[in-house]
Amino acid sequence: MEQSKARNAADVVAARASSFADMYDVHVEETYRFIHRRCRDHSPAEAVTRETFTEAIRSTDDPNSISIGWLLTAARTRLIDVLRRQDRDKGKLRLVGPVTEDVDTIEPATRLRALNELSLDHRLILTLHCMEGLTVPAIADQLDRSAISIEGSVQQAGRRLRATLDEGGST
Repeated sequence: MEQSKARNAADVVAARASSFADMYDVHVEETYRFIHRRCRDHSPAEAVTRETFTEAIRSTDDPNSISIGWLLTAARTRLIDVLRRQDRDKGKLRLVGPVTEDVDTIEPATRLRALNELSLDHRLILTLHCMEGLTVPAIADQLDRSAISIEGSVQQAGRRLRATLDEGGST
């Protein structure tokens, strides 16, 4: 009796997985094209497509209840979130100040190398302030330092990062 229940449960899981795979096969290309037309970048389009189908799988036990309209609405919402996050992150990078070259034109590897040239303390403070959005007093509390010390470190780290990007940003 137990083996029969286990076999039935396994059959149900296999049938459900097969149904989701069929739904994916039918709609993945159209969903990807819809996203790619809007962002014109393969990497985010691929990620948003993957997240959309993951959300679909998590949202229901019946893959037949997922329509292309549902998928495209979910994909559009996810893409808007991704684009807003990218804009917010670019804005945070600009908080450290202007560089001679637009931050968007500097290769990510160059930006990462410039950040890695900073001291560990400066990298930590810039990450907390510019990328995580923590205020100077919040950083001071977390690092058990004075707000004046953190403010000075933010400014100094920003100047050093700008100088490094100005020197090596075009290489």
